[in-house]
Amino acid sequence: MKSRHSNSLLFVWRVAEVEAKHLNAPELEPVHLLIGLAKTVDLDLPTLVSKNTADRDAILEELLREVRRLRTVFSTAQVSAKALRRKLRGTPLDQRFRLPESESLHRSTAARKVFADAEHFAQLSNSVVYPAHLLHALLLNDDDTREEAFQALGVDKKRFLEVARREVVPLHSGQLPDPHTKTTWN
Repeated sequence: MKSRHSNSLLFVWRVAEVEAKHLNAPELEPVHLLIGLAKTVDLDLPTLVSKNTADRDAILEELLREVRRLRTVFSTAQVSAKALRRKLRGTPLDQRFRLPESESLHRSTAARKVFADAEHFAQLSNSVVYPAHLLHALLLNDDDTREEAFQALGVDKKRFLEVARREVVPLHSGQLPDPHTKTTWN
């Protein structure tokens, strides 16, 4: 089954592409996706969605809801989105060159893998793919650039990953229930 990408995920993807272009990247890499996620939590979304957009209210409602989920993850994990994206932007990437503004960037092999992982997480809950799925997949992905930024900022990756996981992975019947929940048997 092919996963459907949500409007909010497509929005993050566009923000990541703009960030990658500003960094003169030849391809869209996982680090750009993380910068895009960190950037969206600080954007004024109502001003970015044109009043002439078809289904504006539904799109804006989804954007606000999904970005709120991201803000909650960043806040709960005690990660400053602004500091993280600034640190990641300052990390030099290989093979920088200038692309024409009209040319869109293609995802690198690593970015495609991250998207595939995000799609898998969405399928676990029979959901479309949301930005929270992408964040969880990014945090599971090996990335030296991100690890250096986390270390420099004192980000607890384990905590960040756990908070992101709780946001996207549903409780399956094979998992143990919460020990604080009372169970009654018939």
